[in-house]
Formats: sequence, structure tokens, C-alpha cells
Amino acid sequence: MGERMKKLIGIAIIASSFVALSFSLYYMLKIYQSDLSMSTAGEPMLNEHIERIVIISQEQGSFMMNAIQKGAREAAEEHQIQIDFWGVYRSNLEGLIKQIDIAIASKASGIVVEGVDHPDFDLMVKKATEKGIPIITINSDAPSSLRKSYIGSDHYQEGIIMGEYIATQLNGKGVVGVIKNLSSPSTDDLRLKGLTEIFRKYEGLRVVIAANDPEMSHPKMQTNDILNHNPNVTAFVGLTSEAGESIVQAVHARSRTKEYPIFQFDDSPQTMMLIKNGQVKAGLSQHYEDMGILSVNLMKRWLDAAQLPLENSYFTPISIVTSAGEEEKAP
Repeated sequence: MGERMKKLIGIAIIASSFVALSFSLYYMLKIYQSDLSMSTAGEPMLNEHIERIVIISQEQGSFMMNAIQKGAREAAEEHQIQIDFWGVYRSNLEGLIKQIDIAIASKASGIVVEGVDHPDFDLMVKKATEKGIPIITINSDAPSSLRKSYIGSDHYQEGIIMGEYIATQLNGKGVVGVIKNLSSPSTDDLRLKGLTEIFRKYEGLRVVIAANDPEMSHPKMQTNDILNHNPNVTAFVGLTSEAGESIVQAVHARSRTKEYPIFQFDDSPQTMMLIKNGQVKAGLSQHYEDMGILSVNLMKRWLDAAQLPLENSYFTPISIVTSAGEEEKAP
């Protein structure tokens, strides 16, 4: 091959390499520009002018939260508001706080969250407030925080209503074993306060609870502890949503002949099945769907600055639920 031909081949290789490099640099620049525009846009998939409410739950995927979400979606569609549902799958303060912090960072228009009566929760609500993001608590409250309002059942009134029902069913006499949630007791404490206030009106009624021991967190363990230390117990009431089946299993394992009337502070599908089978005497409906609707309606009112300030609390209805249906509905 001649010297001239070698030079021509060398020039052709250099030229083709230069063209390839030019194309590579061009596409790298386009990709960089695309990435830069996405990072500076913040929320590229969202229209920043659309109001966005984030609803955060301590029990994501539960019957209660599914009902709240159904009501909230219905109200959000009516108001043409974007709505996101976040949360943790088991009661977890640290996880809940992290979710609120992320919602604040994402510049949500408003946050609806199950309240926790704890200083760390209060600090996070304060952070949101300082950034102009309103927080409304739902189902459980944090009254010492800067939340704008609470939406949900009056848990003290739940105890009053259930206490009156139990007193009637037991003819004003008996020893009632109470199963509590030891990990987040504030809601249950209000229910127990109402319950015991009614029982004090009857000389023959009294409440007993399991030993105040962290190892007694499971409802079945609490039930067994009460049966061990109070052989004269005549009935049980579960303050927690998951207690019903555990109480039924524990008392059935101890005695297949003695009947213990069992009352439950919820109306989940599981509890309703136990009521239908005659294993639980009555439950309590808190009308979660109403909570979801009201939370979005009131947040929209706040965002529109319409008829402010909001009231401190908006209580949703409470109903005793039996195999015959709902009764004693209260505002």
C-alpha cells in the first residue's frame, strides 16, 4: 500500500472519529439539559397550581384507612383537588414523623394525618405551620400541637355510649375485663374514662385491666392475665380494633361452657363476622367514610380562606352495631 493511500485512510479514520465524538457530545449535552430541567422543576409531573392534599395514616391498608380514603377521594373529586395517601403499615411514630417531613418537603398544600400526642409530633406540626402548610388531625388527635382542627369520633363519648350499652346488657352488675392498646394509649384512655364514668353509676359494675406490663401488649395475653387474676370476671370489652378475635380465642381456650359477653370498639369486617356468629355481642361504628369526606372539605375551606378559623374539633357520628344493625347513633 502506497504512502499516499495510508495518509488518506488515516485522515478518514480521524474524520469519522471526530464525527462520532461530535454526536456523543451532542447527545450527552441533551441528556444533561434534560436532567437539569427535571431537577430544577421540583415536581415535573405535577401542575404546581393544582392543590394537593396528603393524607397520612398510622395503619395504612387497614379497614379504617380504606374507608377514610374512600370518603376523601369522593370529596377530592368534587373539589378537583389532587390527593395522595401515604402512611406506615404498623403504628410507628418514627415512620409517621418521616412521612410528614417528606410531605412538607414535597410542598403539599395541606396534610391530614392521624394525630399522636407526643412532643416529636408537635414539633413536626410546628415545622409544617412555619412553612405555611396546614395540618388537620383525623381519627386520633394531638391537642397540644398547632394542628388547625381535629376530625373524628369523640373517644370519650364513645366510652359513654358503649358504657351505657354494656350496663344495660349486663343489668347493671358484673366485672368487665378491659383490653387496651399499650403502645398508643391516648385514644383508649379517653374511651376508658367514659366507660368507667358510666359504670360508677352502678354499684354492681366494675372494671378490671391486665397488669401494666409491656409484655402484656397482645390482647390474648391481657385476656389471660385478667382471667388468671379475676376469676369472677363476667364480660370483656376490647378498646382496640384488633382485640375482638383474640379475646374470643382466649376465653374459648379457657372454657367452652362459660359464656362471656364481649363488646368491641370497632366495626371492621372481622368484628362484624364475630357479631354475626354470636361471638361478639356488639361493636362500635365510627363512620370513617364521613371522616374522609369532612377532612377534605375542611382542608379546602382552609386553603380557600373561607369561613375561618375552623372549629377546634369536628366530631363524626358514633353508632352501636349489633347483629340487628346500627342503633344509638350520636352526633
